[in-house]
Amino acid sequence: MNADRAVGLDVLLRDAGVRTAVDEIRDLSDGLPAEPVLQELGACDLVLLVWSRGAAEDPHERVQCEYAASFGKSCLVWPLDATAPPDGGGVERLPLGCDVREVAAEVVRRLGVRSRGRSGAGGVVEPGPWTIESDARLGEFLALELGPMGNGSRDPGALTGTHRRAGLAGRVVGSWWFDDAAGRLDLDLESAFGLRPVREVRRLQLLGGDGPFLTAEDLHGIADPRRYRLTRGRRR
Repeated sequence: MNADRAVGLDVLLRDAGVRTAVDEIRDLSDGLPAEPVLQELGACDLVLLVWSRGAAEDPHERVQCEYAASFGKSCLVWPLDATAPPDGGGVERLPLGCDVREVAAEVVRRLGVRSRGRSGAGGVVEPGPWTIESDARLGEFLALELGPMGNGSRDPGALTGTHRRAGLAGRVVGSWWFDDAAGRLDLDLESAFGLRPVREVRRLQLLGGDGPFLTAEDLHGIADPRRYRLTRGRRR
């Protein structure tokens, strides 16, 4: 897919309030997708597969398709030529010749149903200071300052703070985004626990809460599902 078409699709989806993620790392050094890619595949609601003869011959596409299927994700194929898409029970194929607007409309239609089913979880995450604690066995604590989201809350906001986990502590930077309709908080974190920063992506589904406290669960939930407690302000 040419760059203009990719950018156009991304803009249309973001304008509609859809959170998108693209594999920009393309690393298969150990035969597996990079950890942020695996996390995105585990957390997403829908995989959009842009398919062509070139994609069919790309090892990155093949491995990602395999993992998306293993996570039970629905896959929508956007064909750019007549190459047969991968097999799978969760794979559906758009008609050949669909343009960017038709693809974006179909993605929004499918995700809109899912988002409405999740609405009403309760609670809103807004810019400002937040404390996030998980029930991880060795403990985890994030003290974050969330900056304002951009473009009418369609684009992520910046975050800074400290991250403590398993006896380690360090500074953390990154970005965040909150989908009010779905009650979902996305955190893209880069924590400096040592000489090499650790990058992680968290997708948290709010479960509800009152006053300054909110509860959430980890949408990844692949091997180690966790619960979270979110507190407005700094923990004293």
